[in-house]
Amino acid sequence: MIYIQIPEKFDARGFLLLAKSGIPVYCLAKNIYGVRQEQLKLLKNKKILFKTLNSHQIRLPKVSAVA
Repeated sequence: MIYIQIPEKFDARGFLLLAKSGIPVYCLAKNIYGVRQEQLKLLKNKKILFKTLNSHQIRLPKVSAVA
């Protein structure tokens, strides 16, 4: 899993492209997405800017137990 951040200007187009790829996308806060290598190629081909993040920079949501 590769984590990327898409700038606000390109976020809607970028997310739509990722969602239509048929590969699951993990959506996090602040325009951060967990994607696969194939999806990065799609973004690059459509000239959608993104920044690759180190996995230790990502704050994953905590799972809470439901009683």
